[in-house]
This record gives sequence, structure tokens and C-alpha cells, in this order.
Amino acid sequence: MVKPQFALTALVLIALPAPAAIVEPSGITGTMRVAADEEPAFMLRGEGVQIFECRPLVSDPTRFKWDLASPDATLYEEGRSVGRLTAANIWEAALDRSTAIGSPRSRQDGGRNNLPWVLYRADSSGDTGLFAAVTSIQRVNTRGGVAPESGCDDLHVGDEVRVNFSADYYFYRRRAS
Repeated sequence: MVKPQFALTALVLIALPAPAAIVEPSGITGTMRVAADEEPAFMLRGEGVQIFECRPLVSDPTRFKWDLASPDATLYEEGRSVGRLTAANIWEAALDRSTAIGSPRSRQDGGRNNLPWVLYRADSSGDTGLFAAVTSIQRVNTRGGVAPESGCDDLHVGDEVRVNFSADYYFYRRRAS
């Protein structure tokens, strides 16, 4: 015979939601998909700024444009800060200092005034830590972060502008055999 307190405990445990599995983000095109032998490991939300510097064009030094100098963003997991994005395509964990360095493989339009979505091939540092064994990264669901269309001319060379942005970063690892 099942005792009432055990039955109640079992019902409470059944009613608790299971941890959500990380699934591939929606809306990506075929070229943005990772290899079949990779699986989602975790997702981080990035919020910060893209820093642009006014520079002359290499091809025509009489013309100017805003060039990306670097991002400066905090990486969040469920509202808790877990890392930083402080150099182009370098993600660093706050606690263990592991890193992932991304090389762009594919792009997809992110919409008007939004950074493009990007699939990166990733190289991670070390055998342990948050970013250990990360093989691919997707930047999706971008908001903002695009260079201004004006304001960069010969009078503003060297000036910086900070443009707010946010994005979701999906990190992948090889499937366990």
C-alpha cells in the first residue's frame, strides 16, 4: 500500500516541468545549420554595444566609413552574467576564463537595422570550462548593432560611436558517440 505522503510527493515531482532542451533556433536557412554530428550544448543572450570607429576607406582615402572596432557585450544565462564578448568573435567565460574563437562560415540577413545572423566555426581553449569542446556558434535573433549611415567624414576620423545590440548565441559540441 502506498502511503499518502509518498503519493503526494510523486505527484508533485511529476507536475514539475522538465528542464528545457536546447533546440536549434527557428528561422535559420540551410547554410546556417551546423553539421549533423553536432548538437546544441547551451544558449547565451548577449547584450551590449558594437563600437565603430570613423576611418578612411583603404581604396579611396577621400571617402570614409564607420568600421567595427570591437563589440562590448555581457553574456547572460537565465539572467545571470556568465561571460563577455569583448573582441570580434571571441567569447570568454567569467568564472573559468575558457574561450571560444569564431570564424564566420555563413550569414543570413538579420532584418533592417539588425546585425546579420552568423554561423561560426569555433575553436575553444582548454579541455575544461564553459566553452571547452565548442565546435560551432550561431548568432541569431539580433536586434540593432548596425553602423550609422552618416556622420563619418574627414572631420570625424578617429571618432567612435557605440550602437546598442542584442543577440542569442547558440553553442554546439560534437554529439557523444
